Amino acid sequence: MKLMKKTGSGSPGLGIFIILLSIAAGTYFWMDSVSPAQKEKITRLEGLSDRLRSETVPVKFMILSREPKEASSGACIKARLKLYDLSGKELASLEKSWPGTELFVDMLLMPVASDKDAKKADSWLALPYRVFTDELPASAGTLLFDSYDSAGFPEVLRGADWNAREKESIKEAYLKARKAAGSGLPATDSLKGSFGSAAHEVSSLSKFEEGVVYKVVCRVKGGVEIMED
Repeated sequence: MKLMKKTGSGSPGLGIFIILLSIAAGTYFWMDSVSPAQKEKITRLEGLSDRLRSETVPVKFMILSREPKEASSGACIKARLKLYDLSGKELASLEKSWPGTELFVDMLLMPVASDKDAKKADSWLALPYRVFTDELPASAGTLLFDSYDSAGFPEVLRGADWNAREKESIKEAYLKARKAAGSGLPATDSLKGSFGSAAHEVSSLSKFEEGVVYKVVCRVKGGVEIMED
């Protein structure tokens, strides 16, 4: 599915004003080192394999323009991001410029147990977290939670047949993450045992072309990858 048609021609490696751009999907994982009491707090969403695809695409983006660093101003990246639920329905579109030469998209992975007898998380649900750059620190980045919040439920996780108990569990974990992020703390800080400690995994690409759609692919069994749509 394309956000729009590809525009322009030529290689991003040509021209003195072309800036090589890279984007990383930073993912935060629940760690095995949490205590048994914390492990009991893992959200249980049974039968995930019957309800979800093995891969989801909550974010697609397109680089609209790149402005080089000049004497009077710094380098700037302009991009459009679109957010989707589990069924592929578009939820929101964000178009914005950020200072810097590299763009980063953080994904927060919510750990869940897909079996009632599971002792630890074995699956992950992806929440688009924030956008930042090499010049704009993560703590000052653009938070994405507001773009898909619906009465306290993350709309990016709509499109699956959750029961009432599961919806409440998802909502509770999401609200804790959002509250922490809104107060300037990492979204994992108030979710020990749910989101746990942060382990940063980077998936990167370079030489992104303007006018080309890229997608952030999140695997239910863990892992994030960026590829051309």
